[in-house]
Amino acid sequence: MNGIIIGFLIGIIAYTLLYLGKGIQKYSIEGLKKEKSWKNSLIWTFGTVLTTLYMFIQWIALLYAPINIIAPLDAFGLIILIIFSYYILKERIIKIGIVGILLISLGTIMIPLFNNNPSDIQLNDFSSQAFTIIFSVIVSVELVAFSIAKLRYNKYLGLNLSILAGTFMAFQTVTKRITAIPDAMITLIFTFITFIMAALTLIFTQYAFTKAKANLVVPFFTSTNILIAIFTGIIALNELINYLQIVGIILIIGGNICLTAFKN
Repeated sequence: MNGIIIGFLIGIIAYTLLYLGKGIQKYSIEGLKKEKSWKNSLIWTFGTVLTTLYMFIQWIALLYAPINIIAPLDAFGLIILIIFSYYILKERIIKIGIVGILLISLGTIMIPLFNNNPSDIQLNDFSSQAFTIIFSVIVSVELVAFSIAKLRYNKYLGLNLSILAGTFMAFQTVTKRITAIPDAMITLIFTFITFIMAALTLIFTQYAFTKAKANLVVPFFTSTNILIAIFTGIIALNELINYLQIVGIILIIGGNICLTAFKN
């Protein structure tokens, strides 16, 4: 249980850095619109460093805690961004956003509180066949949907890209957890795959933002990330999840939608 708590706390630090970094990047970009100075460029660089640190700190968290503890913290990071935006960027918080903060906070407490998974992961917990099938089927279906949208239904392209980006983020989380298995070859292989997933996440996220507004991209990206990561953890890594944790996940996704989908 101590390992779970350590992983959970490190995960909170990771997602706090990620969304603080995003907020700082946004702050610097707004500054660059008014005045192109080295100070704003330096601020943007600092924000980028924070978002880069997230990847490695989240990785450490996944060495201690299962996916269904860490992945939902993505939505917790949104609370950090909303608070930063309110105090630093002077953006208002709409009433439904407060509801979203409460839902995410409650769900984030419920998931680790009712966790039944051990901190460590063993080789016999991992099914490479299940991982390969899940990845192949989900990504193939999403790529087909993306191709159809690109050819015939361009207005849905941003939605498809958001889901694809969230999917690659989910598998990035899963592969980080797999590297915690005490097997040198598996650790080496999935470390390499993790960096590939990270690059694909970045590419498809930026592409999605060029095709749709943030209040469409963010909720679909975050929800897809959480759901696919947890689902893959259950099937491919033998992770356990109970009804109370499912309620917590539903609360988090609902809160994520409240925070982002209704934002002007």
